[in-house]
Amino acid sequence: MRLKVNENGLIIPPSFLTGLDEVEVTREGDFISIKKVDKTPDRDSIDISIVEGEVAQNLLEENLKKIKESNNNQTFNPKKAALAQRFRNLCREVQELYADNPLSEAEIAAEIDAFRREE
Repeated sequence: MRLKVNENGLIIPPSFLTGLDEVEVTREGDFISIKKVDKTPDRDSIDISIVEGEVAQNLLEENLKKIKESNNNQTFNPKKAALAQRFRNLCREVQELYADNPLSEAEIAAEIDAFRREE
């Protein structure tokens, strides 16, 4: 599987990490390895292979199919829909407030400093 690295790093599909609580990531030149971290001190780490090519594509397609099926099986919940609409309205109101009265970089920095001082 080919994964894109961006400013946030790298996103590894959760299915690759099933059953793991903690991993150790190391890099040696162009080789990056991910090993399971065992909480028991007398056990060795387990190497995890990263699949690529056709196997990875098939795994991705299977997972996308499961996600689509899961989304199709969800029932409509009026309470959640109303809450989502209220949230969209709140976001719109906040954006409109900012459009009418934009903050300067200095004002934003002052607000952050005041927050950090717990004022």
